[in-house]
Amino acid sequence: MSTAISTSLRTLFPILIFICLGWTDSRLSATQADLPEDHQRGLAQITEGRVKGTVAFLASDELAGRGTPSREFNIAAAFVAARFQGAGLKGGGKDGSFYQETMMREVQTPASGVVYQTTAGIDLPHFGLLAATDAFDYSGPTTLVDPEQDLSQLKLDGVATVLWKSEAKGNRAISQVARLANSLKAAGAKALVLYTAEESELVQLGIAARERSRIESPRSQISLPVLLGKGDPAAGEVRLTVPGLIVTELPMRNVIGVLEGSDPQLKQEAILFTAHLDHLGARPGTGEDSIYNGADDDASGCTAVLTLADAFAAMPTRPKRSVIFMTFWGEEQGLLGSRQFAAEPTWPLEKITANVNIEMIGRPEAGANEKIWMTGWQASDLGGLMNVESAKIGVEIFEHPRFSAMLYRASDNWSLVEKGVIAHSFSAGSLHADYHQPDDEWERLNIPHMTRVIQGLFIGSQGICNGLVTPKAAK
Repeated sequence: MSTAISTSLRTLFPILIFICLGWTDSRLSATQADLPEDHQRGLAQITEGRVKGTVAFLASDELAGRGTPSREFNIAAAFVAARFQGAGLKGGGKDGSFYQETMMREVQTPASGVVYQTTAGIDLPHFGLLAATDAFDYSGPTTLVDPEQDLSQLKLDGVATVLWKSEAKGNRAISQVARLANSLKAAGAKALVLYTAEESELVQLGIAARERSRIESPRSQISLPVLLGKGDPAAGEVRLTVPGLIVTELPMRNVIGVLEGSDPQLKQEAILFTAHLDHLGARPGTGEDSIYNGADDDASGCTAVLTLADAFAAMPTRPKRSVIFMTFWGEEQGLLGSRQFAAEPTWPLEKITANVNIEMIGRPEAGANEKIWMTGWQASDLGGLMNVESAKIGVEIFEHPRFSAMLYRASDNWSLVEKGVIAHSFSAGSLHADYHQPDDEWERLNIPHMTRVIQGLFIGSQGICNGLVTPKAAK
C-alpha cells in the first residue's frame, strides 16, 4: 500500500469503523422466513446499518465527490476492491486483479500564452481560451462566418470568427461549439474565435476548462483551438498564437469481482450487477459547499452492488450462474468506463445473461416507496421476470410511465445494449432538485427504502442467477 493511500485510509478510519458497527443482522419478516435458507442468509446481510455505513462513506466530504480523475476516486475504487475481496469474490480483471485498467488522457486548457493581436502588434481583447488542441501559430486574414448558413459549402483558410448568440448551458453549449468547430474545420479553418458577451455561459465554461483538468472524451472534444473574443469581431489580418493542451496520461479503473457459479455448465454464464462510482467531484469557487457528493447519484447504486456482493457470497450454496459485480469510472463524462468494458470485456459478452445497472435508488417518488422501476421496459422481459420474484417479499419492479423509456440510453447499461446484451438500469427515485448539486448528501437518502430496494433486487434476480429463467430481448 502506498504512503498516500495509507494516510488517506487513516484519515477515513472513523468512517470505516462506523460502517463496521452498522453490520448487524436484522430480523426477518414472516414473509421472508418462508424463503429458502440460502435466500434468508443472503437477506440477513442487507441491513439498514450496513447500507447507511457504506453510502455514508462513499458520499462523505472526505471522498470529495469522487471526480474522474481524482485521488479520492482512487480511494473509493480501493475501498470497493477491498470489499469485494473481503466478501470472498475473485478478481474479474486481468490476471485475477480486481481492476480493469486503461490509460486515459487527462487534459487541461492552458491559462496563459495566448497572443491575439493585429499584425501591426495591437492587442485584441479576449476572455481566454475555451478549448485548445495542438499548439497553433497563425498570421493572416480572418473570415466572419454566419453559423446559420450552409457550412458544407464554405471554403476557409485560417481563422474563422463567429458572433455567438446561443443561450445554451453546460454540456449542451459545449456540444454546439463542437459541432460548429467540426464543420469549420471541414471547411478549412485552422482556429475559431467566438465573440461573446461577458455574461455568456461560454466565459464560465472557459474559466472552468482552464482551472480544472478533465478526462478527454468524445463529448468534451472540440476539434479546433477556440478563443473567446471580446467586443466586436476583429477585421483584417491578425496574429493568433495558441499553446497546446496540457496532457497527462493517467490510469482509470473499473472494479470487478466475480462469484463463480456452482453449476459446471451454467457457471460459464453470468448476471452482471453494475453502478458508476464517479460523480462530479469538487468545484472550488462555486459556493459555500463546493463538494458534489453524489450520494444518490450514484453512491446509492454502488452501495447496492457492494451489499449484493455480500449477500450472494453469504449464501451457503452459490448460484448456478456466475455473478459479476462491477463499478464503473467516468459515467458522468460519457459512459467511459462501461464503454471500456464493452470494448474489452473481461467476461464474454455473449455469456452475460443480463446486466442489472443500479442508478439512484435513495429517494423515492411520492407513492413509490419500496418500489423499483426499470428503464427500457419494452426492450426485454427482464423486469417482469424479476418482479415475479421480488414480489415474494413485497417489493414491486415496474415500468415508469415517463422515465422507463426516456432514460434507457442515459446510463452505463446502454454501452452493453449497443453490444447486444440485455441490459437495463434499475432506479428507485426521481430526478430530484438535488440531482447534480452539492446538496446530494447521504443524510437526505431514505435508508429504509434503499435497504428494501436492495433486498428486492437480491430476491428478484434469484431465478435468473440459478438458471430457472433466462431473459429474452423483445422481437
